[in-house]
Amino acid sequence: MTDRGIQSFFERLQGKAHQAASRLADQHVKLAVTGLSGAGKTAFITSLVNQLLESTGSANLPFFTVSKESRLIGAKRVTQPDLRLARFAYEQGMDALNAELPSWPIPTRGVSQIRLHLRYKPGQGVSKYLFDQSTLILDILDYPGEWLLDLPLLGMDYAQWSAFCVKQMQEGARVSLSEPFRAALQEMDWLGQGDELKLQRLASLFRQYLAECKQQGLELIQPGRFVLPGELEGAPVLQFVPFIANQTDIDWQSLPAGSNLALLVDRYTEYRSKVVKPFYKAYFSDLDRQIVLVDCLSALNRGEQAFDELQQAINWILKSFDYGKNSLLRRMFSPRIDKLIFAASKADHVTPDQHDNLIRLLESMVHSARQEMQYQGVKLQTTALAAIRASQVGQTLYQGQRLSVLSGHGLQGETLTLYPGDVPSRRPAPTFWQKQGFEFPQFAPPARDPLTALPHIRMDQMLEFLLGDKLV
Repeated sequence: MTDRGIQSFFERLQGKAHQAASRLADQHVKLAVTGLSGAGKTAFITSLVNQLLESTGSANLPFFTVSKESRLIGAKRVTQPDLRLARFAYEQGMDALNAELPSWPIPTRGVSQIRLHLRYKPGQGVSKYLFDQSTLILDILDYPGEWLLDLPLLGMDYAQWSAFCVKQMQEGARVSLSEPFRAALQEMDWLGQGDELKLQRLASLFRQYLAECKQQGLELIQPGRFVLPGELEGAPVLQFVPFIANQTDIDWQSLPAGSNLALLVDRYTEYRSKVVKPFYKAYFSDLDRQIVLVDCLSALNRGEQAFDELQQAINWILKSFDYGKNSLLRRMFSPRIDKLIFAASKADHVTPDQHDNLIRLLESMVHSARQEMQYQGVKLQTTALAAIRASQVGQTLYQGQRLSVLSGHGLQGETLTLYPGDVPSRRPAPTFWQKQGFEFPQFAPPARDPLTALPHIRMDQMLEFLLGDKLV
């Protein structure tokens, strides 16, 4: 072989080695975003994608190290890996926000996905000397928090779940909301021959009751798919109801075959095995990082029962990320999430001096679950953010004192200037609900230049926590 041939051989070998090393340097993060309806998941993901796409231009990301150090070369959307999932509607969301009269993106009601490639210059370690640039693959998975409320069903049989539902219907606003459903059940012949049409009507009444609970701000909804059915709308697996009668009169081991009660037990069992388990198995086995969005302010607006149910629902959701060796989720699915953010959304709906209280309120709501997860080695952060800042902060004089106020536009286009009130730093005492002196408003998204990044509060800090260690 000539000297030229030898040189060419080693150049090709070096090129292949560099290419292989580049592939090894590329990293992959699977980020899951969840929250109960109204927490702002769609707006959050839209803003997250927008901040990354605009990170080398108009985005304001002073706490996102790779951007601050000008090492982020660029980001682009690429084809998502799972073609069975809905494509996250980023472009449609931006169209709504960029309209002459801006509106919030239409909320997603099922699972959706988006993949980004982030190209950056390594800033430290061996990679800095081996590679000119690396690529982080970021998969973002969006799914309803309501579906996570079904995890406890995996540890409850039909009789136990029915007893839980009966207890719920005896509490606060649920008594009147459940009355039509409970009245219809009085005519139920539990052990009579199964009547699928009657069960369908009863299931419709049960779903209506759960939907009305949801509208009232009550968040402890089971089964979660009954209010957000996704692709299961109309399927018989969603046509079951709780047993409301004296359970001591029932021999659960020898129900008449084909009876109404036997059909309900079968459907409940099918729901657990064919809907709940596959959901966790499909999406929790390979997640890396998670953000849970919580709308504390709307719960404070809606009253004591709504707030208490939100707190219980959030802690149920967090059981999905329980890493204890004996936890149900670990035994079944072996998740490996190593970073988790609890984020109080809509921080732009209160004045900046109340942000610390908002964070402390959320921390008090997740205190027990947070301690357990920290013990298991999960890195946690609690924050307050606004994915799309919709208000501006100003000053006014009130009774001789200077007061911070918010200004913006309401959902009907009206101009708003107000002080929404103080945020409690922990669960309020019972007297609080009798004399609450605040109302956290609903703002419309801001009008802005479509060529600029979306305004935000603390999205850069969130990006640094979730991705900063992967972009060094």
